[in-house]
Amino acid sequence: MREVLRLTHAPAPLVGALGVAAGAAIALGSLALPPLAAWAALASLAFSAVGLVLARRREGPAPQGTADFLVFAGAAVGVGAAMLVGGPALAVGVAGCAALAALPAAGRRGVAASVVAALVATLPLAYGALAVGRPVDGLVPWLLASWLQLVRALVEQVTAGRRGPGLVIALAIGFVPGSILLPARAGYGGAYFLIALFAQLMVLVAATRLIVGRGAGDSGGGGAGRVSLLLQGAMLLGVVALVAGRVS
Repeated sequence: MREVLRLTHAPAPLVGALGVAAGAAIALGSLALPPLAAWAALASLAFSAVGLVLARRREGPAPQGTADFLVFAGAAVGVGAAMLVGGPALAVGVAGCAALAALPAAGRRGVAASVVAALVATLPLAYGALAVGRPVDGLVPWLLASWLQLVRALVEQVTAGRRGPGLVIALAIGFVPGSILLPARAGYGGAYFLIALFAQLMVLVAATRLIVGRGAGDSGGGGAGRVSLLLQGAMLLGVVALVAGRVS
């Protein structure tokens, strides 16, 4: 399971469930968790677990009894919880589960597969907004989070020598104005821009490390690991900023 998480940059199921709650809070502008969002969080947790188990099966043999039970139980819980939210939530949940299960087979095929992996990994943010009937409000958080996940995935490809750092650097630097303009157009409050400033600085530090060769030049992968941690920290701060910009 650890290998699947590393390959796809998919969050653990519990982290995905928290992402659904964050997406709902962003969409509603409130920290309250309505029942529909709670059911969506449960569905996300179950579907993520099923997708990761199926992905592990694609990579190699797995204990059949345990895996079969997890798939059956997760599918039952995920479908049941999503049906309580509504048809669109069920369709998106099943599609996300299927995509997550298929990612290991496509994980080494370049930018296109990395884009899909990033969109799937950050889908809980959009799923939370969908659950509370405001899917449009989930688009900005989903796009920004996917942007950083894509950069993280491409950093590993740079380290492995499958591509140069130019695209990754451009995406990292481009994220900074994107993370200002998109929330500004969506009407986020000042708290977002204050907190997001620190996330943007972390992204610029990551880009600087790549420019000077410290992110991709470490043959042991330590440089890339530090860049990835910077980007992960930036994402967490970014989600906090997005929530604060809506509820403040």
